[in-house]
Amino acid sequence: MYKNKPVIFLVILLFILLPTRQIFAQPDNEQLEVRNHVITHKALNSSEVNLNELRSIFSLRARKWPDGTPITVFVLRDQNQVHRDFLLITLKMLPHQLRRQWDRYIYSGIGQGPVVVESQEEMLSKVQSTPGAIGYIEGGVPDGQVHKLSIL
Repeated sequence: MYKNKPVIFLVILLFILLPTRQIFAQPDNEQLEVRNHVITHKALNSSEVNLNELRSIFSLRARKWPDGTPITVFVLRDQNQVHRDFLLITLKMLPHQLRRQWDRYIYSGIGQGPVVVESQEEMLSKVQSTPGAIGYIEGGVPDGQVHKLSIL
């Protein structure tokens, strides 16, 4: 019927792929690494964690800190841009990958999911007031309120 089916197919494909390019574009790593910080309760004496340990903590596989304190994970909502940046840049995971691990953990009856907070201010106050807590914020870390973890 159409003589130019391949051309029409390519044009349609371009109209579909061009908007998605912006969705999957990787942000500037240098800029985001400076802005996103992993924070813990100030009583924790660990100051460093490697990427695999951090992934296991946020995927709820690790349940206790080395000193035996139970880990409480605080996260922002999946739609929050700070949450997405944290997952992509710091954990090097996609949001749906982490969500799948949480769902498996929750629905298999092993335990509860992470505590979801609405804002960074709430994240900061919850991490500050909960022993064994871990979370992340964008921007600077207030002195003395929480402990900043460096990622190896």
